[in-house]
Amino acid sequence: MTPAQTDIESIRPVDLTSIDQTAFVRCFADCVVLTKDGKILLQQRPPDWGRSAGCLTMFGGHIEPGESPMQAIVRETKEELGADVLPSDVVSLGAVTEDFTDHTELVYGYFWHDKRGTITGCYECEAVYYDRIEGALAHPKIMDYVRWFLRECANRGLLKTTAPRSP
Repeated sequence: MTPAQTDIESIRPVDLTSIDQTAFVRCFADCVVLTKDGKILLQQRPPDWGRSAGCLTMFGGHIEPGESPMQAIVRETKEELGADVLPSDVVSLGAVTEDFTDHTELVYGYFWHDKRGTITGCYECEAVYYDRIEGALAHPKIMDYVRWFLRECANRGLLKTTAPRSP
């Protein structure tokens, strides 16, 4: 089985027009970040992070009660990066579930380019920078949903890639 086949089988895109968040155990809003100098910024979980120990993930987290996914991204990027995210600068990539959680958790994915240079640090996990998506995709413990959202960013022309874009 190729990595692309694995991605297709482990990820299920969710139709945002008919979504029922109450059908999921938890809902998250996560963001692929592009720094002011054009680096893809992700984070690696520490060894003591439970099931996702050592995994490469995006920035974001739980959507709090009464909070929209966009409000969660603005709050989480402020907490984790010190960033001042304007909702108008954020691109929605969709929502997915994955095998890792038995499709019980919903992840809204976003892309944000910090054109104004508002990131002040990485305050949760280890910051990991990449020039192109291939570097991130080669990480041995990249989460499937991260792989899916990175490819979606490449398909939309939001991130640099040296490989041809998939249809």
